[in-house]
Amino acid sequence: MNAAVRFDFEGSVAIVTGAARGVGRALVGELVRARAQVVAADRDEAGLAETCAPYGERVASIVADVSAPEGARAIVERATARFGRLDICVNDAAVAPHAALLEERVEVWDRVYAVNCRGTFLMTQAAARAMIAGGRGGRIINFSSGAAHRGAAGGAAYASSRAATESFSRVAAIELAPHGILVNTISPGLIDTQPKPLPPVMAESLARRIPNLPLARPGEPEEVARVVLFLASDAASYISGAVISVDGASGAGSRFSGVVIDEDTRYDWVTGRVRAGRERSAQEA
Repeated sequence: MNAAVRFDFEGSVAIVTGAARGVGRALVGELVRARAQVVAADRDEAGLAETCAPYGERVASIVADVSAPEGARAIVERATARFGRLDICVNDAAVAPHAALLEERVEVWDRVYAVNCRGTFLMTQAAARAMIAGGRGGRIINFSSGAAHRGAAGGAAYASSRAATESFSRVAAIELAPHGILVNTISPGLIDTQPKPLPPVMAESLARRIPNLPLARPGEPEEVARVVLFLASDAASYISGAVISVDGASGAGSRFSGVVIDEDTRYDWVTGRVRAGRERSAQEA
């Protein structure tokens, strides 16, 4: 099935954090193609330059740390000073180091929470203030992860920080609704943003995991970006406080084999099913 979907954000100004690679980079491209003006932010200056290079004057970049109040303020001020307004803020910046629970270091835990939680809070706060001052409402889209909803070894800091982001975003949606600002959260599953070439342990893990995904493939960054554009568009004008999974049904279960077999005879009286053995017994009687 093919259906062309086009978004038009002409006249809108968007911020994308975590723009140096992966989903953030894809978001910058999709927003520019939809005619938005974009401020791309990241700590990685070289990666940020690669992201912005193709887009000329429609994209302004800023190297900043979202976990610092001055960094978040600088990103929002870059948007309002360069383009005169702010309509959309996409908080994609995050870090995801993994460690065994008994080996987790407190300084790493704190850094994960600083970027993933405090950074999301600071950017949401700064963006909301600018949107309220502009008087036009706006859209804030935060990022979580499928890891927030299931346990996995090594993910204590990352998974719990993403769950915290979801709770925070629900509160933000309630408080900012009177100002016409909608706040939603994207929760991606396995997306093809891994380093290339893959380190051996990661390659082995993904080789086991991917065949069990319902769609038997990872998602593409652009597939996440298009859902963000939907939430930023007029088509999503009554969606706020939601967590939208973009995971190819991996949160629902594992890949289906294509065969459903019911060997439980207890509910034959419900289904009306007559088993072969019972049918023979009835005929013999």
